[in-house]
Amino acid sequence: MSENMKQGVWYSIFIAIFIILTCIAFVLTTRGLTRFEWLFLLDGFDMAVLSLATLRVIRLVSFDKIFAFVRNSLLDMQPNGDYAKPEWGVRRTLAELVECLWCSGIWAALFVMTLYFLADIGRFFVILLAIAAVGSALQLLIKKAASFGEK
Repeated sequence: MSENMKQGVWYSIFIAIFIILTCIAFVLTTRGLTRFEWLFLLDGFDMAVLSLATLRVIRLVSFDKIFAFVRNSLLDMQPNGDYAKPEWGVRRTLAELVECLWCSGIWAALFVMTLYFLADIGRFFVILLAIAAVGSALQLLIKKAASFGEK
């Protein structure tokens, strides 16, 4: 079996895990609501909070320094000190998942939405993440505006 085929198996496993987790999250968070009644309970505030919190989790996992040790643990250290993705396997799949914003975004959205609807404490943490996302965005805007002033 070629390395591409072996890696395809890992991708398939992670897709299956995602589907299973999505089904579990749906059952846990709908709490007996039939069909898609829960969708009508979402308003603009919920969507904004969920979107901002998801953005913050994506940024945390894919870019922030505090999570670098996790990203680096998924990589192989090269003799020259650089990091590279493994050739194949679960660590390669996880490294690609963390590296890809679209990929990590869908997992982050599942995590954030489940957290938001599962318990009141989860709602608190999601709102906290959303506020942090707004603060980060404002900080980036101020930094960008200051760089224009320096030119």
